[in-house]
Amino acid sequence: MTIRLSITPVAACRSTGIFATAAFAPVTFLDHRDQVVELDAPPERLVTIVRSAPIIYRAIDETSENIAGMNKDSLDRYFTTGIYTEIIPEMSDVIATAAREGFAPNVEAILEMNPDLIIQWTHDPEIIEPLERVGLKVLGWSCCTEQQRRDYLTLTGYTTGKIHRAQSILNLQDATADALKDSMAGVEKSDFVSLLLIDQLGDQIRVIANSSQDFTASGVVNLAADGSGEWWKTVDLEQLFLWNPDVILIPPYATELAPQAFYDNPVLASLQAVSAKRVYKMPAFGRTPDAPEIYLTSPWVALVAHGAGAAPGFNTDIVDGYKAIYGATLTPAQLDSVLEMEQNSGSDGYAETFQ
Repeated sequence: MTIRLSITPVAACRSTGIFATAAFAPVTFLDHRDQVVELDAPPERLVTIVRSAPIIYRAIDETSENIAGMNKDSLDRYFTTGIYTEIIPEMSDVIATAAREGFAPNVEAILEMNPDLIIQWTHDPEIIEPLERVGLKVLGWSCCTEQQRRDYLTLTGYTTGKIHRAQSILNLQDATADALKDSMAGVEKSDFVSLLLIDQLGDQIRVIANSSQDFTASGVVNLAADGSGEWWKTVDLEQLFLWNPDVILIPPYATELAPQAFYDNPVLASLQAVSAKRVYKMPAFGRTPDAPEIYLTSPWVALVAHGAGAAPGFNTDIVDGYKAIYGATLTPAQLDSVLEMEQNSGSDGYAETFQ
């Protein structure tokens, strides 16, 4: 998507980071529906139905004061436990009644919030129409390509009048990707590490097959990927042993699953990743692929796959990233928590790589 923007000269300067303290000028831009969004001023009462939107908006706007309401799923997933409750605790106090089930808007509750803008998904017109029918202004976001996720930052930059903030985070993401590309340049495809991402382990095993994140730059290959677009696949033990991955990764949202569950299962003892103790819980910065700090996941994957030389100085990059995005200085204990040091304590090379 190309975001077309119409702004006055002052706002144009603001977009490049020049005169960043200048007054907000009216903006006109297109959302992911190609619908025109016109703003005379940044929203003072924003409502978000998209689950990850409060994280992104807080990162760009640098405050929660202008977020009037959000989806209860946002509260439950991101602002009840975990690192966000420590570094941006005020988000836990935002009213969380903007949706009924999933992304169905709770129009009555939203009207009581008196919003000047609502962020909503575009995949179903029926979750936007009730809002616009009562005269509410909607900014539509689409899911879930990498470019669309970059657009979330840009669209939020235009909305808040802080496009310089959005661009600085995008620059940080790009610089990290470039550094990883350089450090992994000598790794041949024949040396790529095979992996699976598993978020459910039981009679049936659920793997992430075709996510929107491409870890090719990390020097790995997802054995379950088949280009079908099917995000998850449910497989049996026979298929798991046929794949026999070098590494298994557990997404951070799979809160009930830890590497030890694999190590303690005698049926899995001969699986390559299990016997080599190469099952890892992914860090908190991969909790949602929409989060501005998601870029840290690729160097982390490269590190667990190829060792410390894949991303030198990574712990410092994490601390610097959270400071740039959220204005928070992680304590050593918080850094350990983000990296899931406790859950990964029994996994090969983890403590040595991330100490």
